Amino acid sequence: MQVTWTVSPVGYQRIARRCPACNTKRDFLPAGAFRMNSQKKILDVWSIYKCTHCEYTWNISLFSRLPVSRINRDLYSRIMANDEATLEYFSHDDQILKRNNVELSGVPEFQVREQWSAGHLCNKRLKITVRLRCSFQVSLLSILRKQLSLSASEIKRRVVAGEIVGVTLKELKSTTRRTSGFEIGISVGAFYSARKIDLRNTGNPKN
Repeated sequence: MQVTWTVSPVGYQRIARRCPACNTKRDFLPAGAFRMNSQKKILDVWSIYKCTHCEYTWNISLFSRLPVSRINRDLYSRIMANDEATLEYFSHDDQILKRNNVELSGVPEFQVREQWSAGHLCNKRLKITVRLRCSFQVSLLSILRKQLSLSASEIKRRVVAGEIVGVTLKELKSTTRRTSGFEIGISVGAFYSARKIDLRNTGNPKN
């Protein structure tokens, strides 16, 4: 039996930088709008960020000196409409964040979609594939806590006991920004010890 957890961030990735108005380091979040400048069919596009403490704004470069003919028309329309999903997508985009040399602040909230696929139960252990919808900071420990309804100490105990395999205690707690997911094994006992699940709907997404 195989289970797939698809993990997606909820909301924007915060950025830490010095706010000139506050005269100290503050968190910044997308303000809900793009800024676009077009000159002779050349585009510059920014995402506008705002200090979470005051009204000071700062622009992150998304596209610089981009020919209009090279931008996807659907993306162009979404930028023009200040589409919230597009703003959220760019707030997690690794290339954008690295190019702007930003400092990330905090770990975003996340949601998990669970799907099951039929197969043979090997040694009473479920194979769990954890996929990240996009790159963001999240620990496997926090995902397991959410999905298994177990405490952090109980999950660590089960890793040590071999009921959760394919991950070390160090890897379990790491919040390093990841682009790839995880492959782990969880014993049936550990999987069902605290969580409630409707077995009639195991083919459908959960959470």
